[in-house]
Amino acid sequence: MSRMERIIADSMDLWKAAADEPFLDEMGRGTLSKELFRNYIIQDSIYLRYYLKAFAMGMFKAGTLRDMQFLYSVLGFVNESENATRLEYLKDFGMTDDDVEEVPLSVACRSYTSFLISSAEKEELPGILMAVMPCMLGYGYVFQETLRRHPEVMDTYFGPLVADYTAPWYGECCDSWTAYCDRKLEGIEGKELERMSAVFREASRQELIFWQMAGGDDHE
Repeated sequence: MSRMERIIADSMDLWKAAADEPFLDEMGRGTLSKELFRNYIIQDSIYLRYYLKAFAMGMFKAGTLRDMQFLYSVLGFVNESENATRLEYLKDFGMTDDDVEEVPLSVACRSYTSFLISSAEKEELPGILMAVMPCMLGYGYVFQETLRRHPEVMDTYFGPLVADYTAPWYGECCDSWTAYCDRKLEGIEGKELERMSAVFREASRQELIFWQMAGGDDHE
């Protein structure tokens, strides 16, 4: 078992709990209210801004050109592919990115983004990767589960979002990102590897909280 396989296994209980959240179940059934979904899309759009900042810090701390190129490719993915669907939903809600800038962060979003930025500031590249990867890999897991349980979701309003994270190319990206993280964890053993796993688990916990409060009115 690779380091990443062990690290993911240590957080799988949190990923499974996220997949069981009523928000995702209702999305899969097509019964989720558009108001709740609208709130989720807005907060997730805010979150992505901080996610990009964490990746940018990873690029700043990267030791090689290859590392910078890899992180840059992920930045492009988040900005161009992952954000495109959200922009379409925002447009449907009569909103733009500029409008999102004016929305206050929910409690869950503030907690998660604070964790990301704090990790990006204090960690070196392996630790930054452990903080950011549960979002990408975890999204793949929860939406694959949603599709498995509710294949009818693809014919609902929420289908385009689910399609983004269940397409074969996204699975290939997750495999590539996981392999890259394994390479960056080479030589890390013992207590330091346990600490990397703890960072990954905390990010997974923040992800679970985000789903638990998804679309809810938890503003401060």
